[in-house]
Amino acid sequence: MATSIEICSNALNMIGHGQIASFTEGGAGASAAKSFYETTYVNLLSMHRWRFASAKVSLGQLTSEPINNWKYAYQLPSNYVVATYIYPRSDYEIYENKLLTNSTEVDLDYIFRVDESRIPGYFQRLVELNLASLFAISVADSSSKAEEFRRMGELQLRRARYTDSQARPVDAIPSSPFIEARQ
Repeated sequence: MATSIEICSNALNMIGHGQIASFTEGGAGASAAKSFYETTYVNLLSMHRWRFASAKVSLGQLTSEPINNWKYAYQLPSNYVVATYIYPRSDYEIYENKLLTNSTEVDLDYIFRVDESRIPGYFQRLVELNLASLFAISVADSSSKAEEFRRMGELQLRRARYTDSQARPVDAIPSSPFIEARQ
């Protein structure tokens, strides 16, 4: 049950800075945390189809018709980060906070901005390591620490993706005459 302040404090502790109580308390640590936290968090959510951050929703069609070659516009959810799939499968484009398509109905699979209290430990550690890499330069002025935390973050990203992938069974390989002919 993490908070953004706890995540930033953990990252600051990693570089030897110490904890913060808020983003507005003053000092280099709080200032860096305020500057880097949200973009780092959302960027990491957008890097993978995280199962813990996946949602499905039927989009509401907007009454105004799009200006360009699309027939329909749909409002994206307020917590939207990135689309992963739309049903029925069709061409679409995203402009601003709208999805444009020629489909009369749209169901969207997407990654959403998860409240920090609901993220799994493997993702929390990933965020902390990525922040520590940034804080190492901006707060501790240490490029060697930054590089070490960057490497640790890359390893944690691989581990986190693997762990997260366990939330969905592997798709079976469909039977095919081509595959059967090779046996």
